Amino acid sequence: MFNKIKDFLNKTIISFLKDNIKTFLFIVVFVAVCFLYNINNQHLNFVLKRGTILEYSINNQNIDEAQIEEKIKEYKIKYTYIDKADTLKIAIPYKMDKNIVQAADNISDFIFDTYKNSSLLQIKPLNDKYSAPYKTFNKFLLVLAVSFILWFIVLAIVFNMKELYIKSKEDFLIFFSKQKEGFKKLIENTKEKGIGYFLKKVLLDDSEDESTSVTKEILSTIIFVLVCVIIIRYFIGELRWIPSGSMRPTILEHDRVFVEKLEYPHKDIKRGDILVFYPPEIELSNSPLAVFTRLSGVFCKDIAFIKRVVGMPNDKFEVKYSNGQYKILINDMELDEPYINSKSDWTPCQTGMYCGPFIIPKDNYFMMGDNRGNSQDSRFWGFLDKNRVIGRATFMFWPFKRINLLKDKYFVLHQSKTFNKINSKKYILNRY
Repeated sequence: MFNKIKDFLNKTIISFLKDNIKTFLFIVVFVAVCFLYNINNQHLNFVLKRGTILEYSINNQNIDEAQIEEKIKEYKIKYTYIDKADTLKIAIPYKMDKNIVQAADNISDFIFDTYKNSSLLQIKPLNDKYSAPYKTFNKFLLVLAVSFILWFIVLAIVFNMKELYIKSKEDFLIFFSKQKEGFKKLIENTKEKGIGYFLKKVLLDDSEDESTSVTKEILSTIIFVLVCVIIIRYFIGELRWIPSGSMRPTILEHDRVFVEKLEYPHKDIKRGDILVFYPPEIELSNSPLAVFTRLSGVFCKDIAFIKRVVGMPNDKFEVKYSNGQYKILINDMELDEPYINSKSDWTPCQTGMYCGPFIIPKDNYFMMGDNRGNSQDSRFWGFLDKNRVIGRATFMFWPFKRINLLKDKYFVLHQSKTFNKINSKKYILNRY
């Protein structure tokens, strides 16, 4: 029995470690250095800018930073950053959950009691919208540098790196020389016999010819990848790069999102969905080349927008301005929109804009960006036909520090205090 267990371990774990010994050694070294330098989760969250910023209005009062830090430490928050320029910003390196919401409320209550007439303006992600020179970043770089140095020392002890390098270099040069000569010969024969010879030799020739192995592998891989990409993009989804800030603060410039296609257009579109679509003024060409570029994504020049569904078919829709704020009326009822930063920083409604009131036609939607002061949306070009929808943005996969599902997450936090009465408000934080 013991021998069987030993054989099993040799065939699985031991063989795996032998094949991946360098990676395994680096992981061991890195974990050891992290442990020695006590790089814990709060440190790493600050390095990756994962966390929350609480922004308060304190009405030009003198801020006792040490007093606030002492209060924050009561909730086991070791690392924070306090900015007291125009407003008071408190950065907390934690993902928002019930415990942190309670801690944030307690911190807010302390601010309200200490600084009269203060209020919580907003909460937002600790991302590249707000940056500060955290000392922990230097510590993380130091840990990484020390880990690499120790790793190279360990490799030098375990392996004879010089012999490994020389042997690899010789093998590569021999292989590259064979491929170069074979490719030259293939091109010369193609000039004599035509392109048919080239395609036949590369795609249909099953002979084990080392001189053209790389060429055949490259071309067959390209064709296979193109077919797979087209199938995935058409039936499942695609990746999109965001060029503008029209969806701030939900999605920033240069973020990358996954656009779901599997259930569109059969799945019902809901209010609040973030859709990627071709705007009405864009005329799509149906030429074979244009269709191929749209299916494959290769050199596709068709412009696509990303906006949020605000108005649904048959809704009575109106953008209304009153008391210095804009609001959306759906069937004469105000739409709750905690995902926007400001109710006042909007592009003013002018002649020729679609601000209502009107009834949204059947199978059409009214699309708006979350950044209402800088978004070319339905207010400018009208309704979106359902057939022009590409898909729904469901997942942000880059940058790494903001990976998350594009699903609104709401928190009810203490906003202000009036005559010992706590006033609460619904806030939204889309990503961490």
